[in-house]
Amino acid sequence: MAVLASWFWVLAGCFSVAVAEISNISGLYPPLWEDSPEQLSDYRLEDGKHIINPWVFTDRMGMYRILLKETATYFARYGPENEQNLLWGLPLQFGWQYQTGRLADPTGTTDCGNEPEESLCVSVDSWWADVNYYLSVLPFLAAVDSRITGLSPDQITILPPPKDQMKFCYNVSGCGSAFSETMDRWRDFFQYMKLPSSDFEGLLKKLWNAHTSSLEYPISVFVDRYDFYSEQEATFERDWAIAVYYLGAARLPTTLNRTHSFQRGLPPRVLVDTDIVPFIPDFTPLQNEVLEILKILGNSDRLSGSLTLTIWESLMSTKVARELFLKALEKFLGTSP
Repeated sequence: MAVLASWFWVLAGCFSVAVAEISNISGLYPPLWEDSPEQLSDYRLEDGKHIINPWVFTDRMGMYRILLKETATYFARYGPENEQNLLWGLPLQFGWQYQTGRLADPTGTTDCGNEPEESLCVSVDSWWADVNYYLSVLPFLAAVDSRITGLSPDQITILPPPKDQMKFCYNVSGCGSAFSETMDRWRDFFQYMKLPSSDFEGLLKKLWNAHTSSLEYPISVFVDRYDFYSEQEATFERDWAIAVYYLGAARLPTTLNRTHSFQRGLPPRVLVDTDIVPFIPDFTPLQNEVLEILKILGNSDRLSGSLTLTIWESLMSTKVARELFLKALEKFLGTSP
């Protein structure tokens, strides 16, 4: 229970329920949002197909921008300017990875993401980029297959990376065959979203079901990428992958304001060998605390065989408990009305 109490404080530090009003909501958008494709016709057309290269930052971000645009009408009843769209968590997380250098080649053997002329390059050797692939390409293809974009899956070509091509899927049929459960969960989210009877709580549940399902394959397959990082960064990657399941159990709303606020607690750069948590001088106290408790959570989850996750899921199994948890966060942060 001590671990769960610590996890409470990490969530409290990360997720501020109340955020200061920002008159220009575009100030919260992820980097290069306006420079990314807004519609499929913005991508290169070749032989009647739109060519998307997810190993270019703006191409992958464009898939998110299209999803946010095409789903805006379904979230309009929850708030203005599409701010309550639950898909915001995906591009904001991808943007944080880009800003902190986590999409660059960690081996240093190529210029991908490491030099100005290659700043938009997304490295296939990046653990973050590989895991995010399954949180960008799969939901995008599921949305296309669900007729969210108004185009046929046959009109889209997803380009492969320069190596390890067999570790990825590239179209609806291929992804549906290799990752049927994950694709079904994303389709289930989009189909439910379109129902007049859908509600915010139901959307949250289905979103997190799809999100956590998307992680199962990449976090088990790309373990070799850990060798490219410092021990501190590799530990953070492992701990972060575990932490997402706890976030999913709490069904925290991944709206624009909430996610933007949350990311203030994440490390602003790749961790190096000389970083000692929680005493990293160029990190904020919050960022140091988040890293420390994520490490405690990760160790406890591994040592207990994920028993702590089972307990947490039980605690978060009712809407009342989740609402009380969010209210407790507000009280802890001094933001309660």
